[in-house]
Amino acid sequence: MVSCSDDDEPAKPEDIQIELLNAINTLRVTGCQCGNDIMPPVEPVTWNDTLAQTAQDHAIDMYTYNYLSHLSRDGTPPIIRTQQAGYSGIYVGENIARGYFNVTDVMKGWEESESHCKNMMDTTYTEIGASKVAGYWVLDLGRPK
Repeated sequence: MVSCSDDDEPAKPEDIQIELLNAINTLRVTGCQCGNDIMPPVEPVTWNDTLAQTAQDHAIDMYTYNYLSHLSRDGTPPIIRTQQAGYSGIYVGENIARGYFNVTDVMKGWEESESHCKNMMDTTYTEIGASKVAGYWVLDLGRPK
């Protein structure tokens, strides 16, 4: 676990937007290896504020109630949470993490996880939104209709 300041306040989406968007797009346009699979370069993604708000709401809930899950405490999956927030996409994926306090470290963790890495490289997704609350991270990926 990284030892850095872990204030309890949620990071404003714009605080991590540029850094995380650049890191994900660098990975996407460069290509990488996810597990045993070589992932060729793919198109970059853009930022979506609705996905970012949904990510922030979920990060706050996980932090407040001390859990780590793609399902909300009431069992709601990411696609339903994003649609309830007004996202029009029909494809939604999600990466979560706990215990990272900067973009560099969370990206390394996600790249080392085959499923999270493949989410970031998936051509289905053209938009992202993310949030960090203390050491809790949520990255929502989507594709609008």
